[in-house]
Amino acid sequence: MSRNDPHFRLRIPENLKREIEASAHANSRSITAEIVTRLETSLGMSGSHTTSLVAEIEHLRTRLAQLQRAIVEKDLDPT
Repeated sequence: MSRNDPHFRLRIPENLKREIEASAHANSRSITAEIVTRLETSLGMSGSHTTSLVAEIEHLRTRLAQLQRAIVEKDLDPT
């Protein structure tokens, strides 16, 4: 994002603002970056580096769950 990107005013409920602020802090992002990241993710915008990372993480989580099920089904769990 650059300073040349369009600006606009937005009204949101106070509790939602607090949630976004907390999430931005937890993710080491500005509030603007947090909102843009979430919008890109929810809209499935391709080409976005953040969206690509989120999609890759979700793919890896799915694959890990599949592998964990396979281990349990084949009784390969050493515990």
